[in-house]
Amino acid sequence: MSKEEVRNAEEATERALAFLQTKYPVRRLTARPAKAARENDVWTVDLDVGIVRVMIANFKIDAKTGEIIQYSIPPL
Repeated sequence: MSKEEVRNAEEATERALAFLQTKYPVRRLTARPAKAARENDVWTVDLDVGIVRVMIANFKIDAKTGEIIQYSIPPL
């Protein structure tokens, strides 16, 4: 994964989806963007990964480097 600045919500969401694809490819199939917000130098991205009900996966992404610094993915 590249170490590039994440400039907007779309890029942050794409970064979270790419990470989800590498770690949990099945969850990526159902993932839908729910929220993306930047606070200081950290993007917070929420993805709905539920099939029948809402299940939120949460990602924190360093805005300067694009690194995933924290994530939480609900169990199946």
